[in-house]
Amino acid sequence: MKNFNVRTRGKTSMTGVFTKLLGMALLSVFCLHSCNDDNNTDTNSKPYDSGKPLVCESFTPLEGGIATRVILKGDNFGNDPEIVKVYFNSKPAPVVGCNSGNILVITPRQPGDTCVISLVIGQDSTVFAQKYIYHTREVVSTIVGQRGTTEFKEGSFGEATFVNPSYLTVDDEGNLFLAHQDSPHSVVMISQQNRSVTQLFLCPNKPNAPSTDITGRIIVVPADGGDTYKDTYFEFDADAQWTPRTRKILHPTPADVANGIPDFNINLYKHSFTICMLDSMVYARSNRDGYLLKFNPKTRMGQAVNVNGSTRCNPLNSDTYLVFDPVNKSRMYCASTSQHCIHYFDILTGETGVYAGKSGESGWKDGKIEDARFNGLRQMVLDNDGNLIVADVNNHCIRQISPEGIVTTIVGIAGKSGYQDGNSEDALFNSPWGLCIDRNDGSVYIADRGNKCIRKLTRE
Repeated sequence: MKNFNVRTRGKTSMTGVFTKLLGMALLSVFCLHSCNDDNNTDTNSKPYDSGKPLVCESFTPLEGGIATRVILKGDNFGNDPEIVKVYFNSKPAPVVGCNSGNILVITPRQPGDTCVISLVIGQDSTVFAQKYIYHTREVVSTIVGQRGTTEFKEGSFGEATFVNPSYLTVDDEGNLFLAHQDSPHSVVMISQQNRSVTQLFLCPNKPNAPSTDITGRIIVVPADGGDTYKDTYFEFDADAQWTPRTRKILHPTPADVANGIPDFNINLYKHSFTICMLDSMVYARSNRDGYLLKFNPKTRMGQAVNVNGSTRCNPLNSDTYLVFDPVNKSRMYCASTSQHCIHYFDILTGETGVYAGKSGESGWKDGKIEDARFNGLRQMVLDNDGNLIVADVNNHCIRQISPEGIVTTIVGIAGKSGYQDGNSEDALFNSPWGLCIDRNDGSVYIADRGNKCIRKLTRE
């Protein structure tokens, strides 16, 4: 049997421990595979030669999911796994071991649906011609709440209950913030570390879809309501121990208007806040007429949005939910509940229009964005790979739009309400309203309003 070198050094993180244990468990598998390839021990135990090219021939298997072991075949790979780097698209893959003709790696988490595998040794790099197909597995679990409850209770995860959990956001430490509507109207913090639910503020009216500021440490929650609360929002600051503050978006002074800062008017509701990474401003949309506004969360100074004459995103009267694209940072998406479609607005060019679905036409259909149909959209998030994920309330499912413009139903069964945890084929929801995403691990949290629970979508 030829000599096979396994990576054993590295940080004692969970990833490192996982890689070491997995490498030990798979050692015999890889050695056996190597022996079957070639009986010439000297050839396959040679170190990497920088004077010769790397040769990438093939790999097996051609597809898989997270933690799939993949054997890369070629020539001049060397026998030192410490100097070998392998990437699935841009995601680094743990290298378990190598010899001159084979490298054993572990598929990383969520590298993309279709992957280019690239190899780097020293100053040399190359790619495999064959593409690796990555399969994502979605698993839904309930983290807190009890189906069928009729009252709100604080307490531990085992004790806490909700009535109408509606919208979510998450701070930079993984705490969830819930806009809870009706019985009572309140803003609630859900600590996963302490496994506890705490009511931060009993609101005078309905809280709507919240956002963080650009630091991720201040939570801003739009207040619902007509003239009395149309300029009002609620603020919670980690540095102030989450002490609630009722704030007003401030209008520009006459002098400001004279200097070119346009005043704004909210008619009558604002259903969603979203933060823009380009200017650090919080954006909102006027419910009745679609006019956009923005404000500085530090100074609270607001103004109307006017970009090359464009002032509105979706001019029709509708509840709408906003999110900025973390990659194309000037593009804002706007999900319309009653129009059953998603609009877009570019804050640099003023370009706007329908992005996905057909305005005024409800239904359910996956496929290209222009052909897809939705039914009662609410809160949205964008993941780190540029996928737009949206709560499709009346279809009782969670939909996804890829950067390539393909709509898929990732969890839930269209038109079927219910309650069930499990994989994407089995999981059921009942009118999911709210979504937020943990950027650290990609987990999506769902306010499953009809089931009175907070659910977690883990993508493995």
